[in-house]
Amino acid sequence: MIDKTPYAYEFLWKQLELGYQNIKKEKYKKLVSEFLFNQEIREKLETLKDYKGRNYKGGILERTASVMSLALCIYDNYPEIDIDLLLTAIILSGLCSAFSKKECYQKLKDFPQIIPFLYKKKRKKPSVEIYIYDQLFKIDNGIFLKLRKNLTKKKNDI
Repeated sequence: MIDKTPYAYEFLWKQLELGYQNIKKEKYKKLVSEFLFNQEIREKLETLKDYKGRNYKGGILERTASVMSLALCIYDNYPEIDIDLLLTAIILSGLCSAFSKKECYQKLKDFPQIIPFLYKKKRKKPSVEIYIYDQLFKIDNGIFLKLRKNLTKKKNDI
């Protein structure tokens, strides 16, 4: 088992910054920048594990970058979706991991359109973007677990 993401942190941050650059709505871009370019948050995120799959340091950062990349690929085929909202929610889902749920909610309470992505109990009418958001995380996790299983099998066969 590895104890740290196999990807360079610089690479993962560049992936998130690419997502940030694709956000056109100024209100979302400003919100994301307050988190994304905060050195304290960055340092903390590099240590956090993703206990749903990437159970190693940098796991949440790696997962967030991966899901964000998937979202950009989907947008190529479905330009009707609100990619600004989707990218903002994906990036903030990872960056908010540096805080408790309550702290994150306090920071986002002025953005009611983001809240349903990160807090399922606040969902009333799930939008297509929320559906995509949920599915992208499921797809990413499924791919990751399948690849890890295949890698483990190959190591055992050697």
